[in-house]
Amino acid sequence: MTQPELSPEHRDFYERFQSFWAAPSGARVAEIIAPDAVIHFTGAGSFSGSEYIGVMAGMLEAMVDMTVTPLDCAGRGDMLYIAWETSAEIHGNRRTYLGVDRFRLKNGMAIEEHVIFDSAVLLPEGRQGIEY
Repeated sequence: MTQPELSPEHRDFYERFQSFWAAPSGARVAEIIAPDAVIHFTGAGSFSGSEYIGVMAGMLEAMVDMTVTPLDCAGRGDMLYIAWETSAEIHGNRRTYLGVDRFRLKNGMAIEEHVIFDSAVLLPEGRQGIEY
């Protein structure tokens, strides 16, 4: 099956997402997330786009040298999925992990976001792989 090309709105949002992560800050959240958006963040619950500004500022402060590298994206209709890789110092160890954000867009802004990843990587001992 052939993948449809990204819409102009999807491309624009993806480029702004990349720009955000090239120089992230709590204040810059407002460039891509609507204030009344609903954010569902694995391991942290849900909050509004306005609240996300403080959440992001705290996360960037707590996760030393955090980088997020957007890897790929796909979209259809008002939905956009962005796969990413994060690397940060967590509990004294450098950790790298993968995740995906699912956005619902309206007028170029995210009005809903699901941040999905294995939150076990954030635990003090981290996650080394599948445990049986």
